[in-house]
Amino acid sequence: MRLGSVFLVFIQMVVIISVTYGDEPTGSISGKVVAEATQYPIVGAYVMVEGTSLGAITDPSGIFMIPDIPVGGYAISVTSVGYHSRVKTDIIVRSERSTSVDIALDVAVIFGGIIEVRPEYFSDDETQPTGQTEFSGEQIRRTPGSAGDITRVISGLPSIAKVDDQYNGLAVRGGNPLENGIYIDNIEIANINHFPRQGTSGGALGMVNVDLLENAWFSAGGFSSSYGDRLSSIMELKLRDGNREEFDGQIDFSMSGFGAVGEGPLFKGRGSWLVSARRSYVDLLVDIADIDAVPTYSDFQAKVDFEVTPMHQLSFLSVGAWDYVDYNYEQAHEDGNTNYGITDNQNIVAGLGWRWLWEGEGYSNTTLSFQGIRYRGDYWKTLSRDTQVVQDSHERALQFRNVNTWQVSPMLAMEFGLDGKYRFDRFDNFFAADTNYSGEPIPALSVRRDLNTIQGGVFATLSYSLLPALTLSGGARLDYNDFTDRGYVSPRGAVSWEPSEGTVISAAAGVYRQTLSTELLSRDADFTDLDAPIAYHTVVGLKQLLTDDTRLVVEAYMKRYENFPYDPTQPGYFVLDGPSSEQDLYAFESLVSGAQARATGVEVTLQKRLVSGFYGLLAGSYSVSEYRSPGKEWRSRIFDNRWIFTVEGGYRLDRNWEFSCRWLFAGGRPYTPLDLAASEEFNRTILDGSRINAERYPDYHSLNIRMDRRFNFSGSSLVCYASIWNTYNRRNVTATYWNQIEEKEDYIYQWGMMPIIGVEFEF
Repeated sequence: MRLGSVFLVFIQMVVIISVTYGDEPTGSISGKVVAEATQYPIVGAYVMVEGTSLGAITDPSGIFMIPDIPVGGYAISVTSVGYHSRVKTDIIVRSERSTSVDIALDVAVIFGGIIEVRPEYFSDDETQPTGQTEFSGEQIRRTPGSAGDITRVISGLPSIAKVDDQYNGLAVRGGNPLENGIYIDNIEIANINHFPRQGTSGGALGMVNVDLLENAWFSAGGFSSSYGDRLSSIMELKLRDGNREEFDGQIDFSMSGFGAVGEGPLFKGRGSWLVSARRSYVDLLVDIADIDAVPTYSDFQAKVDFEVTPMHQLSFLSVGAWDYVDYNYEQAHEDGNTNYGITDNQNIVAGLGWRWLWEGEGYSNTTLSFQGIRYRGDYWKTLSRDTQVVQDSHERALQFRNVNTWQVSPMLAMEFGLDGKYRFDRFDNFFAADTNYSGEPIPALSVRRDLNTIQGGVFATLSYSLLPALTLSGGARLDYNDFTDRGYVSPRGAVSWEPSEGTVISAAAGVYRQTLSTELLSRDADFTDLDAPIAYHTVVGLKQLLTDDTRLVVEAYMKRYENFPYDPTQPGYFVLDGPSSEQDLYAFESLVSGAQARATGVEVTLQKRLVSGFYGLLAGSYSVSEYRSPGKEWRSRIFDNRWIFTVEGGYRLDRNWEFSCRWLFAGGRPYTPLDLAASEEFNRTILDGSRINAERYPDYHSLNIRMDRRFNFSGSSLVCYASIWNTYNRRNVTATYWNQIEEKEDYIYQWGMMPIIGVEFEF
């Protein structure tokens, strides 16, 4: 009630300010136009603000500046002789500030004197033409039900299973959250979330401030050979550079925390700095969102860039987070949970980058980075108060990555490079004696081990425009890891054909491998001999432009997995999915390689870009995801929703008012029901091993709505937003378990209806 009253007062204040504040000032748009293939500046490109007569022409350095633009949201178009035109949407002009926008144009290959001049609202990489989606930083910021979390934004795509509101792990096209790769500015990052789940790419909430994002790119499959050690998907985040002309600042406040952003020039405009810091306070959300304890978390991001010469640019990037929660005995007893304890995690990444332009023929990106994640926790059993788990895991890595793009000719391009990783992990964990999910006893396990590993790979991809409308690409990776002391070749290829204007037919296929997590390998010395799982991707797709800013995409895929680990004593369970969660690895004592999995599906997406007025996305998919141990029957994996639908979009009333919503629907996920008699006898969760993943939870669906309002003053802006998660208070089930306190079957539910308000002050 208290939070609802605050929400209503907030809405009233926004309406009052809307009818009382004065005239809107102006700002500017500046940036750089470069060639996509070489990153070399394009001279004489025309940059226009859509819907106005305002524009500019790029100078010899590819730089442009458009002054005196009324504040608000815009799209800008860029045209240049010899290049495809490009339209970039979601550009926000702020009061007396310069908004920086960098645009890359594709070379228009000319056959027989014919050149296509249609503006491009959708950017695609022809070397990996399937499964691609791109998001702007502004699009991520204002997506309903995301809380500024890029992972939750992506979860609205039809290729993503709907897992859990409290957990943002991505289960992509029949995979699970262990199988996803994440990169920020060419630096691989194991996990970008607060309260990360060890060994996966998911957590509770994203730790990257979306106000620092320039864009995000996501591939749901069929990605090129430049990405290794991942079975399902790749997410690439690009942080924007700081303002090279003046100091800009921002203070933000929401129900989940508060923070600040600062940026400004360095070295007389040859470089810039950009810093963000945030801290949470979520006390008001405890009752209304069914949060069992009050978590405390904070994060920071910092980026510095410096242009040594026009050909060479250096950068420094650091991202970090601290998470703490004390879930005490009293709360666990009241909630009926089987354990309680303290979680204390740290996650930090720091890296150096060097970009080298090759005089108009190509460019090179090289990064050297360090990443360290500490998982620290002490947990006790609620009934007996005996120790259950003592965890102290340090996962650390030194990483090197080099990616080169060479435009050999207008028709031939090559991408090649190498990457390497030295991991030096330390595990000091204790697991008390227990029983597994079949009720069989498990002895206590103490893991005290240093695990040092080396991984490396080289890769190359050739892309050739055979005809005006036909592009072929092919490549491979050669990977090595010192567990097996041998190399692995992973070939990949793609084709893209445009039989008519606005129609693209594409296909991709490849082999993908991923080493098992060191958290699993540390459990037993014999586990290091387990094979690396393999996935075989096949994807075909159709893209059809209905209008310049509206596109229909249809894709069908088939994935086949081999070499997954399984426990011969419990062959019905899929180890890496776990019977109840992605981390539940202790329930398996002996592991060997040989389990299989498969996934097939069809996805349909209709998307309209925001130029003015309405924008949105309609998407749906049907898929089947299954697994089996050798000689056993096929069973559904726990992320197998089958049917998924998304309706997402909004309306920009004018340049400052915006309303949006997102409705998600997914079929119920499979689960293994309890053996009620055994659970009652032993007073703990015991699953019915004769019905593994044979039942399904109720269908998931949820509506999220949001309102954004911008107020622009002389030299500053105020952004107010209000959102309601799960607007009609759907009680979506997360899991079932045996409540040891009340001695009965019970359920864990996802978030109920939750109002969210926020304010951002830009100056």
